[in-house]
Amino acid sequence: MKNIDLSLEATSDNFFNARRAAADRARENFSEPLIIAWKDDQTGLFGPEIPGASDDRWHDYGENNNGLLQVNVDGKYHFIFTESEEFASPDINVETLAEDGDSGILCLRDACTEEDRRKLGYFAGGGVGG
Repeated sequence: MKNIDLSLEATSDNFFNARRAAADRARENFSEPLIIAWKDDQTGLFGPEIPGASDDRWHDYGENNNGLLQVNVDGKYHFIFTESEEFASPDINVETLAEDGDSGILCLRDACTEEDRRKLGYFAGGGVGG
């Protein structure tokens, strides 16, 4: 897997800013990058959430599920990407996270944050609101 270290200085104090910057960098390598795993060292949260998993399980998941590129932002935020063209369209496991009116960031549903899932209309226990 290719690794890229990205420095944003003060602007990366926010997970979502770091994710946006990582996705922008990933677009230099893929036409449509897809986040398949991530970790926030500041909070200790990671995705996908795997109950009872060790702190590095997110990385194992990314490596074993076509992870081709890891972007590390300021050593605090880590994102593993693959090319979304590898997935059949439409794929019910892929979500588009629109931010500030842009075209959005693609991520595996299991790699979305809890906040992302709420915005997409998912209930905490699973399922979609109507």
